[in-house]
Amino acid sequence: MKQDFTLEIHSDNNFSVLNRIVNILNRRRVRIKRLIAHEAEDDFRRGVAVLLLFTTEDMMEKVKHQVEKLIEVEHAVYYAGSDLYCELSAKHNAQAV
Repeated sequence: MKQDFTLEIHSDNNFSVLNRIVNILNRRRVRIKRLIAHEAEDDFRRGVAVLLLFTTEDMMEKVKHQVEKLIEVEHAVYYAGSDLYCELSAKHNAQAV
């Protein structure tokens, strides 16, 4: 059964990383409801992306593993529900400003 998931990705801030992440999601027909991405406050070479996705838990696990295979990605964590998306996006927005 499809539901909302929050995916938090920490990676290097290189060209086309976000594009490759979106391509992984598009190939698997995962719906992106919201997305926020920015460079880390303390190091411009690092970045964070927080995505609100609509898919199944099985597909979410596959997406997480595929995203972590990207060279630039340090780690990816997903959580069920959309409540955490609001908290993470607010936290990262406050750090980015």
